[in-house]
Amino acid sequence: MKFKLIAFDLDGTLLNKEKLIDRETIGYLEKLKKNNVEFVIATGRSYYDAKRLTQDLPFDYVIIANNGAVTRNPKNDETIERRTINRDDYAKVIQLSKKHSLHPIIYVDKDSFGYDIIIEREFDFSEYNDYLSKGFKRYRITDFSNYNENDVLSICFTGEFDLLENFRQQVLRQYPLKFSTSVSLKLHVEALMEILHLDACKWKALKRYSDVRGIADHEILAFGDDNNDIEMIKNSGMGVVMTNGTDLMKSIGNTITRYSNDEKGVYHELITIFGDLDDSHI
Repeated sequence: MKFKLIAFDLDGTLLNKEKLIDRETIGYLEKLKKNNVEFVIATGRSYYDAKRLTQDLPFDYVIIANNGAVTRNPKNDETIERRTINRDDYAKVIQLSKKHSLHPIIYVDKDSFGYDIIIEREFDFSEYNDYLSKGFKRYRITDFSNYNENDVLSICFTGEFDLLENFRQQVLRQYPLKFSTSVSLKLHVEALMEILHLDACKWKALKRYSDVRGIADHEILAFGDDNNDIEMIKNSGMGVVMTNGTDLMKSIGNTITRYSNDEKGVYHELITIFGDLDDSHI
């Protein structure tokens, strides 16, 4: 099978616990690039974070950030596409969340203004469950009821999984066919729920990009570990799940890596799939 595009999740997949991409993986990716394979970083992180963490990659690639809400080219920061939550829908979610005593953390498309997040309290507010680390500066404190700009990428909530999952189900029942949602588990917080535009998810963004590039679904290879990667893993030509991935992910992937993200799992799996590129062709 010949793959023309490889999509990588970052945390728990391409990055190790030090939030670095190991040299062997970078070297192998360079060889793949010389064989005309394209790369996409597909992450739940903001574009700013994703670009910062991948800036050492010595070749062109595209970043799908905020779980598919925005796609950009880090070479020139060009926005390829974005899917934002409109103001009416945003207001509905904020209203409903307050009835449940939940405290939103909202990602906005304000990279060029030096921030990515708006919140109503200081970053160390206990209900944010340490989601925003000490020293984090890329946020603004804003009264959500007065925020009228059409650049909301995602509305996030942290806390107990069951509580967030129940709220997610209520949102979907009350506003069917309005939003894309996900609950991620493998983070430093217990769970993270995200509400996005209906057409914002990693797979949908990847599919739109690959269609423009003339790349078929079966020519896409995808790597991931957490539940926000499910659609990307299910729908790509081959979905590879990290051995450190969630049980749900492992149940739907085509294959599971032998090694974790801290053991160069991506690197070893690429060799298994593509072989020694010095002596063969893809």
